[in-house]
Amino acid sequence: MASCSKRQAEEIQPDIPVPGPPVSTVSYATFVAPLLQSRCAGCHGAGRSAAGIWTFNGHASVVSSAARIRSSVLVNKTMPRGGTLSAAELTSLQTWFDNGLPNN
Repeated sequence: MASCSKRQAEEIQPDIPVPGPPVSTVSYATFVAPLLQSRCAGCHGAGRSAAGIWTFNGHASVVSSAARIRSSVLVNKTMPRGGTLSAAELTSLQTWFDNGLPNN
């Protein structure tokens, strides 16, 4: 019966990547606006069926309805209808909200 020493066992441990911290800067222009355009504007765009509830019309429209959007998308997860956001999308959107909804 052969075995290795404790030192040898430590040497053959695989490198397990340590997840880094979440992205601390999420851009409205490159992430949030395209996400809302592709996942929300189909119903919440001007002249669409849910535009009476909220109309996606740029950063100001998101800021003015931030509490409703946060509740529907991040807390209750009732939006978008007919699908969900990925875990990465939810995390990035949460980070953007946590950072104060910057228009960057």
